[in-house]
Formats: sequence, C-alpha cells, structure tokens
Amino acid sequence: MRIALMQPYFFPYVGYFQLINSVDEFVIFDNAQYIKKSWITRNRILNEHKESSFINVPIIKAPRETKIKDILINKNINWQEKLFNQLFYYKQAPYFNYVLDFLNGSLPNNNYDNLSEINALLLRKTCELLNIRTKITILSKKFPTIEYANTADEWGIKVSKALNASTYINAIGGKDFYDKEKYRDNGLDIHFIKPNLSPYKQFKKHFIPGLSIIDIMMFNSIEVIQKMFADFEEI
Repeated sequence: MRIALMQPYFFPYVGYFQLINSVDEFVIFDNAQYIKKSWITRNRILNEHKESSFINVPIIKAPRETKIKDILINKNINWQEKLFNQLFYYKQAPYFNYVLDFLNGSLPNNNYDNLSEINALLLRKTCELLNIRTKITILSKKFPTIEYANTADEWGIKVSKALNASTYINAIGGKDFYDKEKYRDNGLDIHFIKPNLSPYKQFKKHFIPGLSIIDIMMFNSIEVIQKMFADFEEI
C-alpha cells in the first residue's frame, strides 16, 4: 500500500494532484503547525497584467503555534465573490464556463468556518471531477491519537504504520529533509514525486508554470489533465 501525507493546500498546482493520484490513500496533515502566507490559504492564477496573482481564503488571526485544523475562516470577507471576480480574466479560455459551473457547485457556503475542512472538501471535489479515485482522509479525524512526532519527518512513519503501508510518497521538496535510512529501518520504502510541469497553451506566448489547478482546468480538457498526472518522475 502506498500513502502520502500532506498539508491541505488551497486549489494546489498539478504536482499536488500527481501526488494524490500516485498513492492508494492520501492523508491530509491537519495536525501540522499553520504557516502564515503558505499554500494552505492561497494559490496563483493569471491576471490581466500578463503575470500571476494570488487567490486566497481569508482567515482569523491565530497564535503562531496554532495547528492547521484549528485555523478559522474570516466569514466577514466574501472571498468567494472575490475569487469569481479574479477568474473573470479567463472569460475567453476554452473551459471557462465549465470551470465556473464546477466552482459554483463546489465552493462552500458560510456554514463552513474551518480552513482545513474547506480545503479537504475542495480537494475531494476536484479529484472527483478529474477522475482521481484515491481515498482522501484527514489525520486528526482518522487517527486522533497520533498527536505528535519526535521529529518532523517521523509523521510519515507513524501514519504509514497506522495504515499498514509499505511505501511512503512525498513531494520533491522534502527530498533532502527526510531521513531515508530512518524509513528503511522502519520497513518502509520512501519515494518522491518530481513534476515535469510541461507547458500547455495559456493566453500569452510566455508560459507560467506551477499555477493553481484552476488555471490548468481553464485551458485543458479532463482527458488532457489526466495525462498530465502521469508527467512526473518518481525518485
């Protein structure tokens, strides 16, 4: 069994979905400490100035040590409306109406006040749309007794053992952070997903890689996006 553990990102880039698609179970790491101005609350799309800008979910300020699972949305700000206004730049994109219909049916209403739950909801709905069948679970809910790790790279070991997994997969950014010998000593293989981020046609000639999955969906069919999910190296 192959698993991955990752913080719940907001409409992440294609590499995040490649990671989800490459495992049997994807565990949302909501017990991690919240990091200000991270991909947990924001991502990037194109704008009218021929560059990228951020879309985001506003949150209520919290102490530095607050865990992701305890971060609350600032419901006094209509972030959904702002997001749709920012997406209007894509009105000439081939899948603009399709994506807006998807977002209209997926974005939560003000009954949701928890950031982690909102991101988990959006990840599940996006995966469903893109035919990713991986099981997605939330760490604090599935394994409430796993509350700490001696070192940051031991979370993957704890969750892998709890799920009887044989292989742990991580994003390429953690390649030099994880102690591979520690994983092997615990009977686990560990591999890393390195996305290729191959260009696709955007509005302008200069391609901007690594944007939100929303940008990819605006310009590509589901069939093409599914091919993108296989465009990576496993190291």
